[in-house]
Amino acid sequence: MHALSPVVIKKMARRHFDRNPLLPPPIIVVLLAALFVEFYLFARSQDIWLDESTQLSGITLKFWEMLQWLGGAGPDHLGVPADRMPPVSYVLDWLWLHLYGHSEIGFRLFHSAFVIAGISCLAIVAWRELGRTATVVSLGFLVLSPKLIQTGVEIRAYPIFFAITCAQTAVFIRLVASQTKPDSKLLTAFAAICLVAIYTHFYGIVSSCAFFLALGISYFRFPAALAKIAAAFAIVAIGSLALIPFVSAAAKVPLFVPATATGIVIRGNPIAQYLTYLLKLAGDPANMVSTAASILFFGGTAALLVATIFAALIRARNGSQKPLDWLIAVVLFGVFATIAASLFVGTFDVLKASYSVWLLVPISVLVGIGATSATGFRSWDVAGRTVATVALLVGAAISTYLFFDHASLFVHGPNRFIGALYDKAAAPKAIIYEAGAAWGWSYIPLQYSHHGQVVQYRVSDDGGGLVRSAPRGTEATVRDMEATVAPYKVLLLTDIRLRTFRDLRQCVNRLSACPHFPTGTLEAALIGTGKWREADKERAFGLWDSQVTILERSEHSP
Repeated sequence: MHALSPVVIKKMARRHFDRNPLLPPPIIVVLLAALFVEFYLFARSQDIWLDESTQLSGITLKFWEMLQWLGGAGPDHLGVPADRMPPVSYVLDWLWLHLYGHSEIGFRLFHSAFVIAGISCLAIVAWRELGRTATVVSLGFLVLSPKLIQTGVEIRAYPIFFAITCAQTAVFIRLVASQTKPDSKLLTAFAAICLVAIYTHFYGIVSSCAFFLALGISYFRFPAALAKIAAAFAIVAIGSLALIPFVSAAAKVPLFVPATATGIVIRGNPIAQYLTYLLKLAGDPANMVSTAASILFFGGTAALLVATIFAALIRARNGSQKPLDWLIAVVLFGVFATIAASLFVGTFDVLKASYSVWLLVPISVLVGIGATSATGFRSWDVAGRTVATVALLVGAAISTYLFFDHASLFVHGPNRFIGALYDKAAAPKAIIYEAGAAWGWSYIPLQYSHHGQVVQYRVSDDGGGLVRSAPRGTEATVRDMEATVAPYKVLLLTDIRLRTFRDLRQCVNRLSACPHFPTGTLEAALIGTGKWREADKERAFGLWDSQVTILERSEHSP
């Protein structure tokens, strides 16, 4: 045997270092650090929104009261709607609250830490299974994702759910790589992770079933292995029975505000809605503000995913499948289950993108695979995949730049904006939401941020009276509007409209093209009496577009 030269030894050592899952290369560390910086920057801009108000209020209860409240049998004095959520994120936030206090940015960074940890776990496995290029592309897809940046700082279950899916994906890859006999310890760990996912978000049921179904099919030719997988799934199913009270409670929670999500919205045609849902799995309204960036991003993403599927089909035909090919089945099962459920469930928006945030994890891995997949087509293998990868990353980079350059457009509600105007106004004062306004996006966060010490009304749906807003039902409508507002010196007439990426695109490109608010019926009626005058009009444009008309009592009025 010939002795190896120092140069060869050095090359082998470098290759071993590059593929060592415990020693990720510097570029991976840089990407993760960049993601943390993005989380920190947007955490400072993000505003407490409706669902976060509910969670931040719920965790102030005593521990068992909190669990009872989530189960539908707890106290009814929080001033916020009941929640549709399993307990894991509440338990973690309850512990954080009692250890580190009420700091909003502290909660946001706490949640983002789960995302960083989950992606780190995923990167280690991807580096070992995919190599350098695919891992970097996969992480680049996530780091340059406004969708993930927004999700990662939410004081909700979604960041934790995303992180758990990263762990699910990592263990799933190890399990399907065993080929003939899944490792019992890994299978046990996988079952435990699935249980945590289920108790973190109800869509954990969808993700866990999709992973288990793909795992079972991958071992379909090995009855003994399939029996072990079936037993593990049965354990998960039995362990999920304690979720029943939370599911029952969630089913009774009425929709407090319209469920229609902002962003990439196409109405009417069901097929168009499903295509929109597929776009929202990978992208975000920020990816649609620039037409060129959206074409590059979605075009590059679609090309890489198609290449991944095509290469996997070739390998399946040749009997040389790779473990990560089974992630295609996971995504297909998850998407099909969600779309099928949307045909039968009408009590909430099944196709809401945040519920399916877990799919972003396997999609990111499949995008990375596509960047290195050989399809047998020379034009693709030589240059096509490079062009698609560059298009994806450039489009994502432009979108991320626009996202941070216009961060105020993407905050999830007008709490800070309206609250500042209310604090500035002279007392006695009241907020009144115009007819048709999405008033819940302001009312609940203001109830939380001002500890219930804020006076708020809304115009009744027929426009003929005022209703004292309440999260759990409303008081009787007061028809004499003039008498109702008579005790106040200042009125903040507020309108909130949910906008789409098209509205954002118009406003960013040309300010005069921003959509206008209709003239409020209450505003016209009060000014018409001669007792009120318009003192100012303020607006915070964005996905949650808000306009506040400030009326002051006329000096000549009695």
